[in-house]
Amino acid sequence: MSWRAALVWWLVCSAAGVTLLVLPDTGPQLITFSEAHGPGLLDSASVVLLLVGTFFFWRHLWRGRASFIPIRPMWTFALGLGAGLVIASVLGDFGAWWAVGAALLVLVQAVLFARTVHA
Repeated sequence: MSWRAALVWWLVCSAAGVTLLVLPDTGPQLITFSEAHGPGLLDSASVVLLLVGTFFFWRHLWRGRASFIPIRPMWTFALGLGAGLVIASVLGDFGAWWAVGAALLVLVQAVLFARTVHA
């Protein structure tokens, strides 16, 4: 699969998944992470879409990993900070901090993807 196809799959699935994720899910929570967080049926469908798109993206990254290994400490820090913010905001009910963490994760992935394209 070319990098363009991987990028299109990632963007389309991500857009559809995020669209479903922002819709109100008023059904019962299937899994409870904290008092305010836990996916219902609609949220679970959005997670599946996001994972499908991410699979194609990460598969391309894995195949081109030689172009970005070793990774700079700055990107490792951003990756850890982003993941930490997402996990802490969901488990600790810290409001919208998950969005900052998610943005950091997307930024790191986009930089790594760009490095595999130009390698």
